[in-house]
Amino acid sequence: MKTMTSLCALTLMAGLFAASASAEAVSYIPHQSTIPRLANQAEVIVVGRLARVENIQLGEAGIDFAMYPNRGTPARQDGESGVRREAVITVSQTLKGASHVTGSELRVVSMRQLKFDNYDADLRGGEALFFCSPRSQDNRLIVLSDERGAITAEDNAGNLTGAVEMARRFLTVGRFADLKPALLAGLTLNGGRVSLDACVELAWNWEDYAAVMTPADKQLVLDKAKEATPGTEERVQLIHAVGRHKPDGAMNDLLGMIMSDSQFTTTSIACWAMENIERREAVNLFVGAFASANASQRVLLVRALGLIHPKDWFEGAEVRQAACDCVAALLVAGDETALREALIAARNMWAGKELKAQLKNLIENRAHNGISEEAVKGAIVALATHRTKTEQMGKTIEAVHERGYLNNLATQDPALKQVVDCAILFPYSTLITDTEGRLR
Repeated sequence: MKTMTSLCALTLMAGLFAASASAEAVSYIPHQSTIPRLANQAEVIVVGRLARVENIQLGEAGIDFAMYPNRGTPARQDGESGVRREAVITVSQTLKGASHVTGSELRVVSMRQLKFDNYDADLRGGEALFFCSPRSQDNRLIVLSDERGAITAEDNAGNLTGAVEMARRFLTVGRFADLKPALLAGLTLNGGRVSLDACVELAWNWEDYAAVMTPADKQLVLDKAKEATPGTEERVQLIHAVGRHKPDGAMNDLLGMIMSDSQFTTTSIACWAMENIERREAVNLFVGAFASANASQRVLLVRALGLIHPKDWFEGAEVRQAACDCVAALLVAGDETALREALIAARNMWAGKELKAQLKNLIENRAHNGISEEAVKGAIVALATHRTKTEQMGKTIEAVHERGYLNNLATQDPALKQVVDCAILFPYSTLITDTEGRLR
């Protein structure tokens, strides 16, 4: 199964889900299931071929049936009461845990109790690198993280040997920091597991390598991030790694990636990286680039400002106003894509006060300015962010400055009442749909 992990900065989380057409979504943690991490965790590491799946009869329903009962989709999970399915692997190489191999065979609990024919074709048809350990319930061997712990040649761009050598290298050095040269050499950007896992290691497990990363190493990571294909997981993870290792000159290169790559994941993760390096400088770079940017680049810069949302108490009132001026420049009818990005940024920046005139102009002229219903909704939500909190008799009171205006709007146009009510109650979490259909 191909466990591709699609990340973006809005979901910088450890737990993700992976799925394929033939397997149920499996919860796994990418940065804990790279080849080096699996090699560190596994008690048994072998190269072999999935030979068959056998049914072992039990005198009870069994824990595997309890965990993976067949719910009518046997290609996803196929637990059967009174049966434990065991996969038999014909072993050609043993990297670790030879005592678990009997003759040339290794037995493991079948992933999600799958029958042989329901395993992915690459696992049925060729050798794989298996990472296994005993499970806590009964000490029987399982493949760690299911298909994530069974790497085929197909998973590594046709090169199973490369994955085996990465695992063998970790077993040889025994320490993550000492694996750094192999990880940097593995950044081939071919979409295979070795390259992807090297990116993930340097991004998510960066602290294990920080002490041994030289300026040249950091520059290599930055160069690879620029070289990687926009929208790929490798580029996302490498930008993340840039934000962790902070190579010299990274800010301008990250700005360049934002302005040249319209992928939302690139904007969001690059904004995070720039913020992690130096937040104030990031905002100043966005604002400074706006005047000379073309129309498409301005949209991306406003998106970036919305993600960082400058604050007067941190960046200063002058910088925040300059950022709001950039957003205001796109709060006009005509280009719906630019308008939606500006509205999302206005909401994120809580800029109902600074952008009041532009937002009201959009709302009041909605009958003939040609903006969409979603844009009207966005303008209402952004306007509702202008509020002040005060302490009265020990309680925090939040005053919505445009409450009267918004309530009058709902009275005059009942179709807007639900939007107005939601905007007054939950302005910061009321989502706006961008022109690509994403709720943001």
